[in-house]
Order: sequence, then C-alpha cells, then structure tokens
Amino acid sequence: MERITSQKFAEYKNKLGGNKAGESEYMHDFAKIESILNDGIQNNAFLRMIDVKFTPLTLNQAHELSLPVVSRTNTDNSAREPKNYVQAGVDFNCRQVNFDTKVSYQDLDKFADVDFEKSINDSMISEFMQNIIMIGFNGERWADDSDPVQNPLGQDVAKGWIAQLKEKGQMINAATEQGASINQLIAKALDKLPVKLRHSGELIAICGDNLLGGDFVNVAYSDLQSAKTNNVIIPQKLIGGLKAINVSYFPKNAILVTALSNLAIYFKKDSSRLFFQNKPRENALEVYFSTDLDFLLGNHLHAVLIDGIST
Repeated sequence: MERITSQKFAEYKNKLGGNKAGESEYMHDFAKIESILNDGIQNNAFLRMIDVKFTPLTLNQAHELSLPVVSRTNTDNSAREPKNYVQAGVDFNCRQVNFDTKVSYQDLDKFADVDFEKSINDSMISEFMQNIIMIGFNGERWADDSDPVQNPLGQDVAKGWIAQLKEKGQMINAATEQGASINQLIAKALDKLPVKLRHSGELIAICGDNLLGGDFVNVAYSDLQSAKTNNVIIPQKLIGGLKAINVSYFPKNAILVTALSNLAIYFKKDSSRLFFQNKPRENALEVYFSTDLDFLLGNHLHAVLIDGIST
C-alpha cells in the first residue's frame, strides 16, 4: 500500500470512529455507516423505486394495506361507517447478512488518486446493493451457513419476495396454461388482483430479460458506465397493457405483476457494522460489512408471479 493511500485510508477510518484492535479496526459511528448504506440505496435505480424502511425493531409486524374506496351514504337512513383498510399484520424478522470482500493493496492504491472516501464507499456499497436485489428475487430460505458455490444467487441467504409469493400461492404456472401468450398470462394475473388496483396505473410487469429480447430499448452511454446503479431496463412498449421493466437478477421465464411500492426491504437501525482487517502477508485488506434486514410484501394479494414461461 502506497504512503498516500495509507494516509487517506487512516483519515477515512477516523471519520467512521475507527478503533484498532490488533490487525483489525472496528468502525463505531453507526450513524455514518448507516449513511453510507442509505447513499447506496439512493444511488440504486431500483431500490429508489421500492419501499425501503429503517426500523428500530428487529422482530415485529408490518401491516398490509388494502385500497380504500370513495363512497356515498344517505345519512337520513344510516350513518357513515368508515372501514378499516389496515389488514392483518405481516411478520418481519431482520436478520444479519454479511458482505465480506478482500481488496488488494494495488486496487486500494487506485482510490488514492481520486476522492478516496467516495470511491471506496461507492465500490463497496454499490455491489452490496446489487447483492440485496439478487437475494430479493432469488432468496428462498434463511440458512445458518450459506453456501455460495451451491447457491450462487443467494438462494440460502434470506427469503425474498418471489419465494414469499410462491408460499402464498399468488402465482400462475405458465406450463399449465397451454398455448397462452404473454398478454393472456398477464390478463390472468390481473384477474387475481383487486379491481381498483388493476386500474390504478401503479401496476408494472417486472420481466425476465429473455422475455424482452425483441423489444426496442433505449440504453444511454451513462447506463453502460454505471450498470450497478442504473440497473433497470425499460422497453418502449407495453406488455399485456402494463409498463414493463427488467431488473438485475430477476429470474428468466418469469413475470412479476405488482406495484413497485408493494416491494419492501426493512433494515434494522444501528445494525450496520463495518470493520477492516489488514493482511500484509497477502498484500490485501479484508472488508467485513454486515447489516440486519428482511424482505416484505406490502400486501401479498397485490402481487402475482407468472412462472415457467416458455420462449
């Protein structure tokens, strides 16, 4: 590690309340670490569009919301009766997920020529945000010890949105709908959703990338430069009458019909932890980052997964 890199790295750690213990340094300013996490969320095109919350609670219930409807009442005959549109609670349990990586001194030296703090944060957190999205779409279960070789898409790290929809039976198996086109499959999905939601204009179709292959897509040069943050592709045509998008790591041969606001991630406040371990024998720095989170659906009845689409 070059001297200027060492100096800038020391300044970076001091800003985060670094505390040295042997070859390890723990960052104790939880607010600043959480701010780095929040910056990563705000810089990610997809995460900006969904419901991301920081909660002081580890284990609790969120509440599913239905859609209120305007009405009229002849009060000469009966009183107005407001209805409760807060539905049954949805359990959430924020649990620790880890993002650990190793950076060579040579790669770390590259940050010294630019804004060191911004560069190291962007490099670390943008990849972590992509991993969170990957788990949201592909996570099937919480394993005590995950195996990235057997589960390269984080299937055993957490239970994501798609796995929860499958458990609730909010899905259509395209293989059983012989000869149905994508438009017809989306029409069937819409039939499973509340009438008001269908006409709200909020619904979109998140599609596997292989289902958008023939559609015209505008891709700006800036999108190519920052694929980890501009991770949403929007075709120039509707699919089944809905706006369609593709998001990084969304499964092939599948379509998720929902409102983006219905997809939620809960982060436990003051749970984000960061520490570094110097490995001079390996000319490298080990970075350990973790936070507690859970994936939720605002209302599982407001989403339908279409799976097994043949192309």
